[in-house]
Amino acid sequence: MNKILKNTAHLFSFVFHPLVVPSIGFILLFYSLPGFELYPPRMRNIMMVIIAFSTGILPLTFIFLMSVAAGFSSKMEHHRDRMLPYIFSAFSIYMGAQLMGKLPVPGVFRLFMLGACLVLIMLFLITMKWKISGHAAAMGGLTGLFLSLAFRYAIDLKWVIIAAIFVSGIVASSRILLTKHSALQVYLGYGLGLVTIFLTVYLF
Repeated sequence: MNKILKNTAHLFSFVFHPLVVPSIGFILLFYSLPGFELYPPRMRNIMMVIIAFSTGILPLTFIFLMSVAAGFSSKMEHHRDRMLPYIFSAFSIYMGAQLMGKLPVPGVFRLFMLGACLVLIMLFLITMKWKISGHAAAMGGLTGLFLSLAFRYAIDLKWVIIAAIFVSGIVASSRILLTKHSALQVYLGYGLGLVTIFLTVYLF
């Protein structure tokens, strides 16, 4: 049973990796915003390319290149190993947000990316002294995104929000089970992501 739990924890940690969660968020946005289905497929494809490259492919490439450097572990067990990937990812997502801002699409897409950039900058600053959960921060950001949309635009997103909270609980439990983080590191990471994305999208 213990082996099954650990394998399940590894699976959820992999599927809901911080480099994957933003793309999941955007896909859910595509199907949650009223009227977005009227956008031409070409526009949606361009958006997905920007999102996939800026939030996933470029940061992952950077981590792979760093993994050949002496003294760096791609597993990033030590908090200092996370600092450069965090700041590079923040820069990559910021550039993606600028590209997104040039497209004739709802501003929430750009705000989500800018919020993710802010989360990464704060993770970088915290990680200088202490290890905090990037997985939990990503899931908190996903939850905060749909909470902010529900409050700001009065959209019924209760099932998306419930699902986000439920999956967040599984991912958070997985990080603790795998002894990657303490409960405090997970809780604070989740709160950081949720509050930052919520305020960015809701207020701006």
